[in-house]
Amino acid sequence: MSLRLAGIATLTACLVLTSTAVGDEPVKKTVKAGDGLTIACDVRGKGDTALVFLHGWGGDREYWKNQADAFAADYTVVTVDQAGHGASGKDRKTWTVEVLAGDVEAVVKDLGLKRVILVGHSMGGPVSLMAAKKLPGKVVAVVGVDTLQDAEFKRPEELVKSLTAGLEKDFKGMVGGMFGGMLTEKSDPKLKDWLGAKAASRDPAIAIALMKDLFALDQTAAFKGAGVPVRCINSSGGYQFFTPTAVETNKKYADFDAVTIPDVGHYPMLEKPKEFNEKLRDVLKGLAKK
Repeated sequence: MSLRLAGIATLTACLVLTSTAVGDEPVKKTVKAGDGLTIACDVRGKGDTALVFLHGWGGDREYWKNQADAFAADYTVVTVDQAGHGASGKDRKTWTVEVLAGDVEAVVKDLGLKRVILVGHSMGGPVSLMAAKKLPGKVVAVVGVDTLQDAEFKRPEELVKSLTAGLEKDFKGMVGGMFGGMLTEKSDPKLKDWLGAKAASRDPAIAIALMKDLFALDQTAAFKGAGVPVRCINSSGGYQFFTPTAVETNKKYADFDAVTIPDVGHYPMLEKPKEFNEKLRDVLKGLAKK
């Protein structure tokens, strides 16, 4: 082999070994939680800052299919199946937001992440706040996605009882009705079916326990305890279960701000992924200056 060909071969080998091109297959990881339960996650990229994406109630890491590769060029991206969801373990006696936050702590420590921004959708928002409290110095911010709208908001007790009773009586039927109300009239019907099918496939006992705990959560304490800036990318309204974002109220309990996206329901990262990604990049740029 000539020196020129040998040089080309060496260069090619180096490029192959060091390639981290966006779109590469993620590294699949399994982390042991404190109680031994397995937590499944995908890892992409290798930025100094890690974005840890946490899905909402009934979902899984596929919720972030439009973000994982898009942000891997600049960040380490970790998409997690929260316990009781997707490929993560389900054999646990206690199902609370606090316990899920402990799982996030285990993932961050196991992966050796040093600087973390937690991005949590819906239920993933409160989980992120509580995980931030457990990881001082590692979690530097929380970004909520259509969540954490009002730290002082409390759902009427009768509504909560009616909802949980309906889930206990007919889980799959009730879930189907719920997801129909969490998107706008203009939303893609296939998306509604996809979301509903995921949620309906979850273990009813786990899902109901988490929902009850979520509704009982002291959000003001969660905001205060996080100890990091909190930013939200929320819907501007137009779906059945919409709650307006009370920026000034939330500022009483945390360094808080929010931006909104019009004409979306509860899933802006799936309904308008391009616009959502632009908003998230802007939010991350703002946090980098703090």
